Amino acid sequence: MPIPLQDGWLYGPVDSRRYGRSLGVNPLPLDRKLCSLDCLYCQYGFTRAQETAGRSEVPSAAELGEAFEREFARLAAAGDRPDRITVAGNGEPTLHPDFLEMSRRLREARDRHFPDARIGLLSNSMHLNRDDVVEAIETCYEEPAMKLEWGTAECFAALNQVSARGFERVLRGLERLSSFVVQALFLRSPLADNTTPTEIEGWLAALHRLGPRVRAVEIYSLDRPPAPEAQTERVPREDLEAIARQVRQAGFQAEVF
Repeated sequence: MPIPLQDGWLYGPVDSRRYGRSLGVNPLPLDRKLCSLDCLYCQYGFTRAQETAGRSEVPSAAELGEAFEREFARLAAAGDRPDRITVAGNGEPTLHPDFLEMSRRLREARDRHFPDARIGLLSNSMHLNRDDVVEAIETCYEEPAMKLEWGTAECFAALNQVSARGFERVLRGLERLSSFVVQALFLRSPLADNTTPTEIEGWLAALHRLGPRVRAVEIYSLDRPPAPEAQTERVPREDLEAIARQVRQAGFQAEVF
């Protein structure tokens, strides 16, 4: 079953299977998921199922900046220093209307309190048409992890439950970035399967299109069960390793989590 939403603007630090001691940042409302996709596998459940939830405001960049200073000072005083600060939260963080200013305030607070911590981002890659989002990622995030896990527009639409037009939009947006990590979750479902030979072939072609921008590829499958209606099936480790081998043969670094 889906997990509860984050109930604060900051959460953790927690031990992450990918990122070590990670402090989470949620720049989104606390009472609903705010996302431009409706992924079958989302740990917070379907986006459309939360359309009638509360309507608290998105926190302002100034409010978030004050929270960063307050919480970072508290953690530093307690000796709890994160290895990484990860911006994710209750949906898609780049939907914050002042994402650039929020990111600048986060970077400034990091520099004051945890200069050795790296700032990461988990993004669905849908909003790179916004100049401010691109500028924020290029100037404030050392480790942006951008979603790319489909080989065709049809699978993109089925897995994310949105228009197929978004597939090319994602690729054009990623071409605007200089460097990023690809995050790719693989699953099988009667509704969508991104592990078929056709999907893997198309996905590898997308990686080639992006070329040296791709710093590395992170490959994983379901960790937390999504909504039962998604009918999802976790992909076995050996199948993920087989996908990773193809990525390495194509000339990219790949790791299975």
